[in-house]
Amino acid sequence: LPMRRVNSHAPLRTVEKLRVLVTGADGFVGQHLISHLLTAGHDITGAVLSDSPRRGTLSDSERAGVVWCGADMRDSDRLQSLTREARPECVFHLAGVSSRAEAQTAYAEALAVNSQGTFQLLWSLADAGLADARVIIAGSAEVYGMGGQGRIAETTALHPSSAYGVSKAAQDVVARATAEVLELDVRVARLFPLVGPGQRDAFVLPSFCRRAFRIQRGGVDPTMHVGNLDVYRDFTDVRDGIMAMARLADLDQVRHRVYNVCCGEPTSVRQLLQWVFDIAGIAPEIVMDEELIRADEPEQIVGDPSRIEEETGWQAELDLRRTVDDTFHWMTQFRPT
Repeated sequence: LPMRRVNSHAPLRTVEKLRVLVTGADGFVGQHLISHLLTAGHDITGAVLSDSPRRGTLSDSERAGVVWCGADMRDSDRLQSLTREARPECVFHLAGVSSRAEAQTAYAEALAVNSQGTFQLLWSLADAGLADARVIIAGSAEVYGMGGQGRIAETTALHPSSAYGVSKAAQDVVARATAEVLELDVRVARLFPLVGPGQRDAFVLPSFCRRAFRIQRGGVDPTMHVGNLDVYRDFTDVRDGIMAMARLADLDQVRHRVYNVCCGEPTSVRQLLQWVFDIAGIAPEIVMDEELIRADEPEQIVGDPSRIEEETGWQAELDLRRTVDDTFHWMTQFRPT
């Protein structure tokens, strides 16, 4: 993760050791990012909701290489002390309510954590004299709403259609306004759906993998209940996603700018499920469950990655079939504690 590279299209090389703060560090994306940052030799402070980080894809040695700190994004006093103690030169802000279902049932909390928490983190950095720190915020393609038939560019108007999308759109607005007023160096990665090992069952691919594994083992109903499989999304491997965020940290003085992180290609949910079945070696009956179908769900949402590709040289590289394979095998071997 080079932060001072002149040619943004050159191969990634570690050029200096940095103090890096990662919020939401024990989450799905955070753990993959930390693994990369540790390999690059950086000093990592991981902010988590409690002092004991959740287990996931990090090894014991990787967990031991991080300074873990408890921090609630709604606690401005704690954020001020955290930034003054860690004094980061680079911040990856991943903390927040991260799913549609959670935001739908706890809308006020989603708004408070995703937007107000972002403001308080940025204000804390400025108050600690850390205005030069590069801040990469994990945004979401949910801000675009229903999408459409074409590829969505960053210039598309924000039109969120879910409580989660509204909370992330508010985060975008807060990040831009705060960065301008406080003269902070902020970049927003609008993440289209990331998938891969370590993701919670609340999301579609790990849910398929977990249920397929149970069917594979036997002793359960060999029927797979599903929602609408004929929707297309721009899925990207999380390991490509964290490299995109690392590349955004490389950019020199872009100040506030947003970047789609996506492949630019649609994949159907039906295709994901078929890959899972092929890997598991099963052929269960598929039953459409009305309760699992979202009302007014758009058929296709695909992003345009041209901006990040042109400005950083990043492209998604990992084959999605491999991603499904890795996710399934992680599911079969890992037991949460």
